[in-house]
Amino acid sequence: MVEYIRRDVERGLIDEYVIYMNTDDDQNSDRAYGYSLAERYDWVTVQERPERHPGPKQRSTGYFYRSATDANTVYLRFDDDIVYIHESAIENLVGKRLEMPHATAIFATTWNNAIVSWYAQKAGVIPETLGRLGAEPFCMDPMGWANGQFAVDIHHLLLDKIETGRVEDLYLYQDFPIKPGTQFSVSCFASLGTLYATLPHGPGVLVPDEEEHWHTVHQPTVTGQPNILIGNALVSHYTFFPQRAIVLASDVLDRYRALAEKVNG
Repeated sequence: MVEYIRRDVERGLIDEYVIYMNTDDDQNSDRAYGYSLAERYDWVTVQERPERHPGPKQRSTGYFYRSATDANTVYLRFDDDIVYIHESAIENLVGKRLEMPHATAIFATTWNNAIVSWYAQKAGVIPETLGRLGAEPFCMDPMGWANGQFAVDIHHLLLDKIETGRVEDLYLYQDFPIKPGTQFSVSCFASLGTLYATLPHGPGVLVPDEEEHWHTVHQPTVTGQPNILIGNALVSHYTFFPQRAIVLASDVLDRYRALAEKVNG
């Protein structure tokens, strides 16, 4: 991912890349890599989590928003296994965020996201021959979230389009309001600092504290302001844990790595 971030920093689209360290004590190589990027690039900052959540480790990611309260900043949240960012994705994602300030968050077309796959299949972008998703969008759809072969197949679909310069074939070409209360995997979205600056429990204090639930279920339900999935900001998410063994055994990561190595010449 860092090669794509570097590209967009150099294009003037991104000001700062914050690596949020939500790591276990034995993740020495991960920590060393993050800090090495901060040493190499002046636009990379490493931020340690302020505390460890007593529950599952992923609950600690919600603490990041205590530092995301600048009213003049658009924050882009990426999972650490985003493996591709289309050259128009950041500009389109931020542009839509600024056009629609009252939406809770603006979500990218995140490849290998079950709800995105559902909309893409309805639009004819992902053929049913690769696997049919359920009747309604569901973030843990058995096909879109848990099926490793489906993940490999849709990654191959995207990789083939990238390699032939035809990624726009996979655009949805419209925006979809997500019904408030619909859980949505938060692999990539844009939000405004104003969303967090004046929260009732303190600036950036999410209650409930789990970031996915707060952004996709709690806050849209409380405010009535939906999340918006936009169709022309395409990024790719590598894998969910039920898919992991099959995806890891494929050539998917090697192909993404080869593409990333060419991004900056």
